[in-house]
Amino acid sequence: MTDFPYGDVTRIAVKGSGRFDVKIRVPRWATHGFFVKVNGRAEPVKAVPGTYLTLARTWSDKDTIEVRMPFGFELSAVVDQPNVASIFYGPVLLAAEETGPRTDWRPVTLDAHDIGKSITGDPATLRFSADGVAFRPFYESYGRYSVYLHVTLK
Repeated sequence: MTDFPYGDVTRIAVKGSGRFDVKIRVPRWATHGFFVKVNGRAEPVKAVPGTYLTLARTWSDKDTIEVRMPFGFELSAVVDQPNVASIFYGPVLLAAEETGPRTDWRPVTLDAHDIGKSITGDPATLRFSADGVAFRPFYESYGRYSVYLHVTLK
């Protein structure tokens, strides 16, 4: 069960029993922590973004696995223009809402030490604002939008 991408928790229920490994993908963007609980108890795991985590044990019917991957804001810069970048919230590409066509990159100024300090909004709806610009998930965008921004870090 999950509300992904509107929530950072996924719950898995085991049906059946026996000894087997459960492999869980640790996504590249999971840089703000990766937490696992089995039957409500925290598991000491060493999760490395971009790899798999293995839970090896004897499982019982109705055991539960809870995985939490906190989302955070990150920039993904264009290779040949480091000042041009896209904003991601966890795995979600954010699109700047535009009122008309643009002939240049949408400018946005963000905090150089923590871009999340420059962004406000509601993680439950994935609606954000930064530097006077409204953002929504790219997969929900229509009409005019920008996913590449001219970013100034201050």
